[in-house]
Amino acid sequence: MIRIGKIGKDEEEYYFAFDNGKWRQIKVKNKIWRSVKGLKYIEGEIDEQDETIIKKIYKNKERTFVNYYVVCKGDLKELDLKCEEKDKILNKILYICDYENKIKLYQYEGNLFDDKLQLQNYIYNKLKKDFDNELIKIEGKVKVETDKACLFLSNGIEVWIPKSICSLGESYVEVPLWFARSRGLISEKEYNQIINDKMKKYENELSKIVFI
Repeated sequence: MIRIGKIGKDEEEYYFAFDNGKWRQIKVKNKIWRSVKGLKYIEGEIDEQDETIIKKIYKNKERTFVNYYVVCKGDLKELDLKCEEKDKILNKILYICDYENKIKLYQYEGNLFDDKLQLQNYIYNKLKKDFDNELIKIEGKVKVETDKACLFLSNGIEVWIPKSICSLGESYVEVPLWFARSRGLISEKEYNQIINDKMKKYENELSKIVFI
């Protein structure tokens, strides 16, 4: 039995079948509508031929998991992939994986992707997350200071900053980029410009994916 839809407050689960080089909605038989705290989803049995390749997407509050299977006597069996090293991106090995010449997948950091755009987005978002945690210098002054936080004034904006995430200097403070953005210490335009400038350093690495 599989579940399709919003299966919990912060959980979603979906299945797709690989058919003639494209992904489509999986066929399900003996379907039953389930309801949990007002959330409805489908529960049923897989109605696909043996050897059909299936992609399962599971989402929770923190991240998305993607797994690939093949239908075997009505059940799902993990793909027996043949993988070979193709290149290194950001010092991590990128593998090209194949399943019986039916589908090609990209494996990077233990994750599988079925197209280059997904892989690029994964690496881009990972870099962006790293950039968000880097410190940025904000000019201004401390108005109030306690043992655990300080009230900082910058360009007319007052923000309480936990000392655990900042570094105080003379007439400036260093805070994570995400914090500066979320508290209005930098504008959305400034934030995007910082991200774009940092991302330019990795253009050559990311462009490798296009030519694989």
